[in-house]
Amino acid sequence: MKNTLKSPSTLHLICGLPGTGKTTLAKKIEIETNAIRMCPDEWIKEMWKDKAETEGNTYRDRIEQLQWRFSKQILTNGIDVIIEWGTWGKDERDRLRSEAKALGSSVKLYYLHAEKEVMKARIIERNKNLGDHEFLMSNDSLDVELDKAIAIFQPPTVVEMGMYDE
Repeated sequence: MKNTLKSPSTLHLICGLPGTGKTTLAKKIEIETNAIRMCPDEWIKEMWKDKAETEGNTYRDRIEQLQWRFSKQILTNGIDVIIEWGTWGKDERDRLRSEAKALGSSVKLYYLHAEKEVMKARIIERNKNLGDHEFLMSNDSLDVELDKAIAIFQPPTVVEMGMYDE
């Protein structure tokens, strides 16, 4: 369904690993553009509270699929959306861009990068400020988790970045 009646919307894709500043940037864009922000971690925390660490990973993909269905409806209504999933893979970014373009939306990609030690320090600091029932990455396995994430992350290339609206 192509967006022909409403003002053009923008899909803001936030791309980056944990601790790169995705949430900080997404909240800034949310305020500046009055966009709807889609953050699966917040939904996981809200739905599973103290079970978030175990249940959250099981249902994360389903939550993102649900958020994307809502996002397409919102974009069609001329309202901007921020996807704060990290969008680690090129195929995922390509699919989201293609589907949003088919709705008549522009698509902006924000790629955030930080060195591993910076990400680790930010995650540790963030975890200090969270309550008992928050969705946390374990400090004990933080190095291992970051190494795994870095190994599978597909940063956007210059060519890919050129495929997005400014």
